[in-house]
Amino acid sequence: MVFVKLLIMAVGMIFLAACGRGGTTGDSQGLRMALLIDDGSPQSGILFEDFRAGLEAHIGMPVIPIEGVPHLVGIEAMRAGNLDVMWGPPFTYLLARQATDVVRLAVTENPDAVNKTVFITSRDDIHSLHDLHGRSFAFITAASTSGFLYPMYELMTLFNMSRDEIMAGGLFSTVAFSGSQDASIMGVVHGDFDAAAVGNLNLQSIIASGLVDANNIRIIGSTEIIPFPGYIAAGHLPNEIIEKIREFIISYDNEEYFAERFGDANTRFVEPDVNSILHLESMVRALDIDLE
Repeated sequence: MVFVKLLIMAVGMIFLAACGRGGTTGDSQGLRMALLIDDGSPQSGILFEDFRAGLEAHIGMPVIPIEGVPHLVGIEAMRAGNLDVMWGPPFTYLLARQATDVVRLAVTENPDAVNKTVFITSRDDIHSLHDLHGRSFAFITAASTSGFLYPMYELMTLFNMSRDEIMAGGLFSTVAFSGSQDASIMGVVHGDFDAAAVGNLNLQSIIASGLVDANNIRIIGSTEIIPFPGYIAAGHLPNEIIEKIREFIISYDNEEYFAERFGDANTRFVEPDVNSILHLESMVRALDIDLE
């Protein structure tokens, strides 16, 4: 772990130096926009170029893409004033906010893809979360957002128990980590677990594939909506520039771009939901989550 952090710091120093030689909003040379490692195929090609060129025209200054930047390096670059916009999941936003002044610009949303955890069972005698007392239960992994963090927080809140109490048998007869979304879903179908917590998108996907009959699965509860990732702006940007960037991103409507980048042409960028971040903050405190 120490080696990894030192490596990230070393890469960050090189990256920061490179950014320093590039344009800055302060001298009107351009908006520096990180294309993070998990930013996907739009990092190159005509679809991202359409997005970049449109943003450039809308804000009236060059948009300078910087490729291959890990989240921690991007956050450090923002803190040092050498990066203006980056992409990241909600946990990255919370981590960035601890280090520097940042603004959530826009997040993704899809009316057909509700991103939350669902509690599922195939047992005829389980109809609600309250029926889970003394039953066998499966999470995904301890690091899974939809398969552990969100459902654990939901259970802690509902039953007024600590994480340790739930894991030690205060609620379930046995607790397992299945290792994957599909393993939990199939485990419930085959009776290996009485119930499980899985991502709604994963459940809908495996049902759509035909591997699982929807009639063999019953949803008995769900969590709050899990925020999708989105764009984050550095607080050192002028407010008028931040609003212009947000305006363009939210109005961007290239179906080809969304289909290629997110796998669904119906996905769009929308205003962030403040309540979803407040819920996430409460969960981070309750579960003592290390954002790094």
